Amino acid sequence: MEQKESPKPATRESAQNGQSTARGASRAVRKLRFGAFEVDLEEREIRKRGIRVRLQQKPFLVLEMLLERSGTLVTREELEKHLWPDSHVDFDRGLNTAVNALRQALGDSSRECRFIETRSGLGYRFIAPVEVISSSVASPKFFQPDPAIDSEVIRARAAERAERYGANFDAYQDYLKGTYFLSKLTEEDLRKAIAYFESAIASDPNCALAYAGLADTSCQLAMLSVLPAEDARTRAKEFALSALSRDSELAEAHIALARVKMVFDWDWKGAEAECLRALDLEPGHAEGHRCYAGILSALGKAEEALKESRRARVLDPLSLPVSTALAWQLYLARDFEAAVEHCWKVLTLEPRYPAAQYTLGLAYEQLGLYDEAITELRNAIACAGDCAAATAAVARVYATAGMQAEAMRTLRELDELSTRRYVSCYWQSIVRAALGEQQSALDGLEKACERRDAPLCWLKVDPRWDSLRSESRFLAVLRKLSFETQSHAAPLAATAMT
Repeated sequence: MEQKESPKPATRESAQNGQSTARGASRAVRKLRFGAFEVDLEEREIRKRGIRVRLQQKPFLVLEMLLERSGTLVTREELEKHLWPDSHVDFDRGLNTAVNALRQALGDSSRECRFIETRSGLGYRFIAPVEVISSSVASPKFFQPDPAIDSEVIRARAAERAERYGANFDAYQDYLKGTYFLSKLTEEDLRKAIAYFESAIASDPNCALAYAGLADTSCQLAMLSVLPAEDARTRAKEFALSALSRDSELAEAHIALARVKMVFDWDWKGAEAECLRALDLEPGHAEGHRCYAGILSALGKAEEALKESRRARVLDPLSLPVSTALAWQLYLARDFEAAVEHCWKVLTLEPRYPAAQYTLGLAYEQLGLYDEAITELRNAIACAGDCAAATAAVARVYATAGMQAEAMRTLRELDELSTRRYVSCYWQSIVRAALGEQQSALDGLEKACERRDAPLCWLKVDPRWDSLRSESRFLAVLRKLSFETQSHAAPLAATAMT
């Protein structure tokens, strides 16, 4: 009988050769074994004797890189670039935490290492034999343009799409550029989006799409505390109604008005009706399903919200806002591990996406992974610039972790930011609540409610407010937001884990 050759351990030479190829090619090796462990690089999971071992994303990324270069030194600098690409933060603590978590999962130690050897001040080396137990080598597929389609044909097709929405070609092109920058969800990019939407309207004063885009941008500026709610609401409502007056059958216009009713008016029934009207006009509209998911989530209807959010992601799997919205709704539904997983899926597509970094940091905080939370939130600040939400979140993590001095120092950063631009009292309150200053936190919430600040739309479901849910003043704020309050004497239950 013919003897089958046993899989050979990875060698130093093979690891070095693998390093000379593109990183994507290393994914041809799908499953590896060392000791009692099996690692599936495609599914991103590790098992010990068939039982899945829980491992967070960054420790897994460390393991993946060490396995790909088994037997060779992987420097701390290389790991930092791999785990936190292009983000200007202090990595030492985060990297040490990731390596320690990995060692704990493997039952390894730095003194008597079986798998991971520490080279002091330099990096790490994977020293155990590694077997390849499954591989798949496939030729990469790239988009090949059809030579029969020239630029004139492409332009004609784009013009057809523009005509469908009642805009001329140039206006439609500017609208598409505006939606691109709107999707980035940072202050700088939102201002670029405004410029393109205004350019579209200059080319075509009846471009309803561009008015809808301006309404959405105004809502987002309010959510980021870039604009006071009063100013943003006036603009957003005017733009949404302008879009509807130009095209009452435009799904985007109804979605824009739904966001205005949700974020500023707290008219939940009206917001839901506008979303359903948009989906009736265009059932496959990913943004429509995303908006509807947000409304359902804010109302505490987590299971329904997740269904809508997943439907949006199926319709547009490459949309960063759509995918991040799913992670955000998982966070609000108290499924923090799933939220982490989905944030990392977004960051695989775009490593410098602040909205995903922010949501990831919040989920890490709820899991008690404070070092990881601070790192990701600092990354969000580095990528987005001045960000009141992320700065407040950092201060809150410090407070929750018992690091009072650091919490107060970061809170002063937030106060200093408020001298240069609008910052909602909501963000200071979220820190005060973690510091145990309940009355001060409630004072800020009431002031934010008077100003109709946009982030209040998440007050009913955000886990960070759980310590105040039994307070009569907190319940009064919820009632002003038109939320039902009878079920909020205790923290919300995680009824939507899936």
